Amino acid sequence: MATRDAVPALLCILLCVLAVVPPAAAAPDGSATGPGVDPLVQQGVEPDSTRIVVDVESDGSARWEIQYWTRLDDENTTEAFSSLQDDVRANPEDYTSAFESRITDTVSAAENSTGREMSVTNVSVSAETRSLPDSFGVVTYSFEWSNFAAVDGEQLVVGDAIEGFFLDSNSRLIVSWPDEYGPVSVQPTGDEMRENTVIWRGADTEFVSGEPSLVLEVGAGGGTTDTTQTTTDDSGVPPSSVDDPFPTTSALAVLAVVAVALVGGVFYLRSRGIIGGDDGLDTVAESAETDSEQTPPTDEPTTPAPGAPDETTAAADDTADDEADDVPPELLSNEERVLRLIESRGGRIKQQEVAGALDWTDAKTSKVVRGMRDEGTIEGFRLGRENVLRLPEDDDEREDL
Repeated sequence: MATRDAVPALLCILLCVLAVVPPAAAAPDGSATGPGVDPLVQQGVEPDSTRIVVDVESDGSARWEIQYWTRLDDENTTEAFSSLQDDVRANPEDYTSAFESRITDTVSAAENSTGREMSVTNVSVSAETRSLPDSFGVVTYSFEWSNFAAVDGEQLVVGDAIEGFFLDSNSRLIVSWPDEYGPVSVQPTGDEMRENTVIWRGADTEFVSGEPSLVLEVGAGGGTTDTTQTTTDDSGVPPSSVDDPFPTTSALAVLAVVAVALVGGVFYLRSRGIIGGDDGLDTVAESAETDSEQTPPTDEPTTPAPGAPDETTAAADDTADDEADDVPPELLSNEERVLRLIESRGGRIKQQEVAGALDWTDAKTSKVVRGMRDEGTIEGFRLGRENVLRLPEDDDEREDL
């Protein structure tokens, strides 16, 4: 009886903990897009997110940085980014030439729409790795945009040059301004406001006509300060869940909190005498024996439990499997194509062979495989320097191995 009372108590503790611990953020779909991203993809690096950092000066000019972030969580992606990093250092013009041409066109269109004379100067590119604590590869395109903001006496009006700016779900726009200025008007409301900085995230905000719009004035409130302490990366911008396709750090923190709460709950219940050692287990065992003794045997034929497969259902499943094998590859999802390929190779295949068979880049293969491994659809292990993929094995198969 004591054990039966303890089970609801432990479940109550677990539900209370889960109610106050926020879940880990879900991974966004798709890859980052924008000017200058094509050469990265050609090198086998597909960025996960984009950060557009705009630092506005008091004369209306702005320093722009377009940062492409790639999570380095497997060997293939890490090696691909290392090769890209070397190429950026050796041949920066291969990356900046097309980028500068596209940005110049954008600035020319803004010049025509605003009536202010504008120019693009000091275009550059760099590639580096950062740890937050997870490792990321960051490619940054930088340039100066003259007369980006309008100067009106002691006011700076920011946004008319990029009216209707598009942010996809993997992007964010970060605008900062000088210390002596403060915001008078922010449209739309920033997804995050901190001292001298406003952040809009594409997953939460969509700019309409006349947006974004930011009016700054000397001495207006001394800036906006966020009282929440936030860990920042090397650029001074805190990493967001939007940029974290696989938030392992958050997930581990949640599991740790749940584990501590459960252990504490067990000790508390034992101290109250609700549960205790082997007595509770003996009570359950005795109860099970009593129930089995009181249940008379029966000679009646058994019928399948509701939901249990019978021969007809099994035959239908076999037919469905045969029909699935006949589906053309172009009508299958990426995950289904990988599963079909593994099954055709007897349940195991090297990850590099997947890329070759499906004509994918290493980066795309790593991203698809990583998602399937997180979902438990497939498993992976190292064989020398190769990654080997296989279908999940049950417990009996694991013991045989």
